[in-house]
Amino acid sequence: MLSEHFGRLIARERLAQGVTQADLARNAGVSRTILSRLEQGKAAAVQTNILDRILGALGRAPDLANFPVPDDRRRARMDQQARLDRQRDRHLRLAIDLAADPSRARGLISRAKARVSLWEKNETCSAYYIKRWSELLALPPGRLARQMASLGQWEDALFQNSPWSFRWT
Repeated sequence: MLSEHFGRLIARERLAQGVTQADLARNAGVSRTILSRLEQGKAAAVQTNILDRILGALGRAPDLANFPVPDDRRRARMDQQARLDRQRDRHLRLAIDLAADPSRARGLISRAKARVSLWEKNETCSAYYIKRWSELLALPPGRLARQMASLGQWEDALFQNSPWSFRWT
């Protein structure tokens, strides 16, 4: 479905710009066969870096706003985003509390470290989460608070497996 959507977008844009498939494929660094199958909607799976290169060669960015998503999938994505937003909000409030009261923060950090140790002992969490949270929890309270408040979307996953009990208040 995604490859069909982008295939139509690429074909439409390529034709509007008067570019041949061979020229676009060469400029994007992909084979003409891949481009042709994509435009025809016959590419079952296309790597995102290939789409990025083709769209980049056309001077376009992915147009996900018009991507047709069934209502149940759209609702599931919105629900997931709402959960992530709530997790991020709780962590930001916690970061404020950590920065405001360093003496209390040390106790909270100690409990969070114990939870990470438990994850490691019981192998109930991925090594990535354990390593990343261990690095963060080793920081002084003020620096930890700043780090937690500045984690970007890439690290939203950290908030899905959080060592913090949200009964700190």
